[in-house]
Amino acid sequence: MTTNPQMMASKLPESTIRFSDISRVLRKFGLYLIALMLLGGILATIWAKFQPPQYDATAMVHLDQHTPISIGSASGSGDEYNLKLQTQIIGFQTPEIAEETLRKLNIRNLDLKATARPLDLNNPQQRDILVHQFLGSLSVTQVPKSELLSIRFRSQSPAMAAIIVNTLIDTYIGHSFDQRYRSTRDVTQSLSREIDSLKNRIQAEQNDLLNAEAKLGILSQGQTGGSSLLIDETTGLLTQRVRVQAERFLAEAEYEDMVNHPDASIPADIPASNSLLSLQSQLAQAESQAALLSDRYGPNYPPLKQARAQIESLKKSEADLRNMVLRGAAENLEKAKRSEQAITERLSALQKEAENRTPDTVRYEIAKSQYLSDQTLYNVLLSAIGTGAIQAGMQSQELNRFAQAEVPGIKSFPNVAADATAGAAAGLLIGLSIIGIILLNSDTVQTVEQVEEALPMPILASVPEYKEDLASMRVSDEILPLVTLLAPRSAGTEAYRLLRTAISLMPVREEHRIISLTSCGPGEGKSTTSLNLAVVLATQSKRVLLIDADLRKPTIAQRLKLAPTDQPGLSRFLSDSTVLAEDCIQRVPEVSGLDVIPVQEVPPFPSELLGQGRLEQLLAWARSHYDYVLIDTPPVLLVTDALIIATHCDTLLVVVRIGVAQKRALRRIRQDLAKYPGKQTGIVVNALPHSDSYYGGYGNYRKYYGGKGYGGDSYYGAGSGSYLSSAKKK
Repeated sequence: MTTNPQMMASKLPESTIRFSDISRVLRKFGLYLIALMLLGGILATIWAKFQPPQYDATAMVHLDQHTPISIGSASGSGDEYNLKLQTQIIGFQTPEIAEETLRKLNIRNLDLKATARPLDLNNPQQRDILVHQFLGSLSVTQVPKSELLSIRFRSQSPAMAAIIVNTLIDTYIGHSFDQRYRSTRDVTQSLSREIDSLKNRIQAEQNDLLNAEAKLGILSQGQTGGSSLLIDETTGLLTQRVRVQAERFLAEAEYEDMVNHPDASIPADIPASNSLLSLQSQLAQAESQAALLSDRYGPNYPPLKQARAQIESLKKSEADLRNMVLRGAAENLEKAKRSEQAITERLSALQKEAENRTPDTVRYEIAKSQYLSDQTLYNVLLSAIGTGAIQAGMQSQELNRFAQAEVPGIKSFPNVAADATAGAAAGLLIGLSIIGIILLNSDTVQTVEQVEEALPMPILASVPEYKEDLASMRVSDEILPLVTLLAPRSAGTEAYRLLRTAISLMPVREEHRIISLTSCGPGEGKSTTSLNLAVVLATQSKRVLLIDADLRKPTIAQRLKLAPTDQPGLSRFLSDSTVLAEDCIQRVPEVSGLDVIPVQEVPPFPSELLGQGRLEQLLAWARSHYDYVLIDTPPVLLVTDALIIATHCDTLLVVVRIGVAQKRALRRIRQDLAKYPGKQTGIVVNALPHSDSYYGGYGNYRKYYGGKGYGGDSYYGAGSGSYLSSAKKK
């Protein structure tokens, strides 16, 4: 089998996407893509025209981060603030806030249609439907690079949209304030109890000091060195106890607040507090998303079930993490109690030591230090309560209305231009998807490269498309519809001349050669190729015999417009040994040097007739009388006739039509032709698009020859060939 190393080396990988491939797809399916884009845009426009107008009312709130009086803790970091900012965004979209807003406004229906049925907020199912509709129309986002939150609500009524946004903000701010107030109140009550107890103790210590002063007089006794050391140590322990007791009071207050108010803010100094805040934000976001899915797609939507399962998992993780946080708060409280207990025990030991070995004046100084430390602790706790913003390891936030929602005057939905653009884009995407599916599942060869990959044989010529141009050149039915006759200067004729040259350059064992032309299936142009190749060979003053060996569906006689006659054809020659080859010859008057043996009668058993031996005699006689013998055979994959004839030929040409031939058929024909290793083989690519100039350069050939590529004001001058001119004269 003949090969072409240079052509095979130039092959690109199968997965390479070339610009010519994209251009070919666009040329073939471009109209469909444009039609789908227009259809999508028109449908989207029609849909938008029938949608009721909706309006967006927008308000803004400012989230202020405070750093109030804090004992033993630092202000929150930027990451913590951003996390709480996202928590506030999700908080605006919780079902509880939505329900409270609806109850305040006494809204029982968000759809303004007269046919809509009011919903009962006391009915759990109807309440959830209304809340989901509310959340579906609500949008809360952060204004980029600011501490502002944008709250937007969409409704068919502009006034209702503005009222709902403003009421929602009031509801959430009030809810947030009540939550902080409850936490602060409980912490304050807890500290107030400690302050009352501390106040009673201070009064008792003050009375003891007055009695001691009256008894001792004013500094009636001096202090010894040992007594000074005892006083110094006692004073230092009392100072430490002030700090430790304050920490214990605050730890106890925050622990009780967390136990009594599960929705209270988590102090930042407790382990896993940031993780709990993040998990709560995820849970709120998942619940909001599930509400939107339920409102939009219904309760049986499969992704909604997955979202609910995720919510249950997040709730379980939140409960476990909250228990961990509570244990951490309890551990902080126990640690503070142990520290306080250790200092208290040491102070008790020092007091006993002072009573046993120190004078009354030293004991007086110790009692005075105890009194001063308790007084300091009292003042610290009293100041914390007076600020109203106790920070028991946590921070408070405050929402301020930044801009009130006004009644919108311009509708926000539908946007006809945007919807039409989106519809066109959707149509384009659908079209590309359909084309992709078609191309992935298509087995038809579309390029010369795909032909080479499926059938690795040398490509002798690539014939461009010329059917439409040939039809425009027809003058009358008497003229043979062959491009090599109608347009001898056309790109198609030049392609057949290239095929003639490629055949003449093939090495030969005998002076005269027999060429068989076949294809994988019908409709690929093998008969057309046989006729035009015979014409271009005959124009070189060669004697050419064209044999129509398609005994099942002959077309050569019809294509050459041969007159009906009683002269025998190929079928009678093969079946009757008395018929001579010369008796079957018919001349083509329009082409000098071209003879034809048509089929005439279609036999009942063509394969058996071809295998009787008379075909070999005919070809031996033809080789001695003609320079070239062309045999038009049936498609090789449909019947065995082509393979029987191939055993007597020198060259086998396979005609492959772009857009018709199948890749699997080419792979199969490769196996069949492998049975003839001594034969010269080649491919003729047929109906190649003009723009595919990778082989032959036919993309610009039409313009090169002028007009449609068939004469006119071309490089070779006017006219379309002597044959056409003579036909006009007739």
